[in-house]
Formats: sequence, structure tokens, C-alpha cells
Amino acid sequence: MNTALFHLVQLITDNISELVVEDQWLTGQIGMMRDLLLQPLDLRRLDEVKRRMKDVIFKQSLLKKELTEANDRLRLMLVTFVDHLTNFSETTSGYHGKIEVYVKKISQADDISEITEVLNDVMHETRLVQIDTARSRDELSLMQNRVQEAEQEVARLKNELSTTSKMVRHDPLTGALNRKGLDEALKKEVNRQQRQGGTLSLALLDVDNFKQINDVQGHAVGDAALVHLATVIQEAIRPQDTFARYGGEEFVVLLPNTGIDDAVSIMTRVQRELTRKFFMANNDKVLITFSCGLVNVAQAEDPYEALSRADAAMYLAKRSGKNRVIFA
Repeated sequence: MNTALFHLVQLITDNISELVVEDQWLTGQIGMMRDLLLQPLDLRRLDEVKRRMKDVIFKQSLLKKELTEANDRLRLMLVTFVDHLTNFSETTSGYHGKIEVYVKKISQADDISEITEVLNDVMHETRLVQIDTARSRDELSLMQNRVQEAEQEVARLKNELSTTSKMVRHDPLTGALNRKGLDEALKKEVNRQQRQGGTLSLALLDVDNFKQINDVQGHAVGDAALVHLATVIQEAIRPQDTFARYGGEEFVVLLPNTGIDDAVSIMTRVQRELTRKFFMANNDKVLITFSCGLVNVAQAEDPYEALSRADAAMYLAKRSGKNRVIFA
């Protein structure tokens, strides 16, 4: 019974992802549900996903409301803009019609006084049209600016909705990609490698003595230490590199177009940065280090096999004295 219900929910989730095309902001929630269904379920993971879903849904509902209102304002402005253009067109059309009448009167006038009277009427109508034209021009210019501002606001809200949807791909504590985000990044980089050739290095690192930090300093300090570690790593790696939290105190760095020697140099530089930038806990300096296993992902190799090789190298670094980078 439970298995059948599980498969039914999975089918519905997959179907929604196929049907929903334009509302890209939903894709993050759908991806999170699919990721949840593909892994063994436990209460802790369910609670974490539930909390993050609530946060994302709440923010998305506010943004969706603002986006709807912005679209409504934009539509109203466009309707008003068209009305102004229509009125201006009718005004100029009426003016041309009156000029034709005045020309006919001038041609039929018997003396100069009649012509003068007609010319006075022409000048009066011309001044009215000039005033109306100037007012319409100013109103249309103002309306155009407002329409542009509304369009920019709509674009901003759409971008923010998309960004909010992507929040479910990131670890809420460190800001690094989570497992789902890592899966997507691995797939992207492996596909790129297969299309373009080149090398792809993968680093798996584990914080040294993290259990001791948690036990002695407390979990709040442990979390702050992970945030500090993530910040230093993200500042030290290159823009083209990808940083993800693999689980607990384990992290992964993807280094595209990077040979093993350069990858070792990069991760060693990260280690030096961590020794230079101390983590402060209760006014005490705490040195955070990590052990790292490095591998080159071979062409056509399953990236998770590469991760397994990196894991073995990382444990070798642990047994070799920690705070080391070892490649396999």
C-alpha cells in the first residue's frame, strides 16, 4: 500500500514537471520533491525539506503577488498609453478637418474682413492644437517612462522568482550547492568534458577534528565553523569552479579544465588561506583544517565512481596526518 502510494506521488511530481513550462519558479520545488522521493526517507530529512519548502513557498507567494500586481499595472498603463495616442490622433484629425473648412471659407470670402476673421479662427485652433499637442507629448512621455519602469519591475520580480526557486539547490547553512545542486553540476561538467574534451578534477574534502569542535564548543560553533570554511573556500577557488556541500562536514570542489597538478596547487592554496584566516570562537582562535582527496574524472567515467575514488584518497590523507591533499 505504501509503495503504491509512493509511486503515485512520484508519478504526479514527474507529470507536473512536464506540464509546467512557463512557471519556471515551480521547478525548484518540483526538483526538491523528486530528489526527496529518490532517496531513503527519514524524519530528519523530511523535516528539513518541509522547513525549506515552507520558506521558499512563502517568499515565492509574496513575489508572485507582487508580480501579478506589477503585470496589472503594466497592462493598465499600456491601455492608457493607447488611449492617449487615440485621442491625440483624433485631435489632429479634427484640426486638419477644420483647416480644410477654413481654406474653403477663405477662397469664398468677398472682402478682407471675412478673411481676417477666418485667419483669427485658424490661429485660435492652431494654438489649441499646439497646447493639446504639448500636453499630450508630456503625458505620453511620462506614461512611456512609467511603462518602462513597470517593465523593469516585472523583469526584476521574474528574476527574483527564478533565484528563489534556485534556493532549493543550495545548502541553507553554508550557501554552497546541496546534493541536488551537485548532481546537476556534475552532470553539466561531465557532459561538457565529453563534448569538448579536456580534464575535470574533483576534490572531496573533510573537516579535520570536526566532532571535537562540536563536542567542546557546541553545535552552534560547529555550524559557524562550517560557514567560515565555506566562505574561505569560495573566496579562494576560481570563478569557474563549483563548490558543494556533500554532507555533514564533507564538501566537494569541481575544477574544470584542470590537471591534477594544478588541482593540488589550488586545494593547497585553500588550505593555506584557512591557516591564515583564523576562525574565532568565544574570542579564541580556532584553526580549521581539512583533509582532501583529489582525482581526475576519466572520460566516460561515472562521476560517482570518481567520487568514491576521491573518498578513498581523502581517508588516506586523514591517516597520513590530516591537513593534506592526496591525489589518486
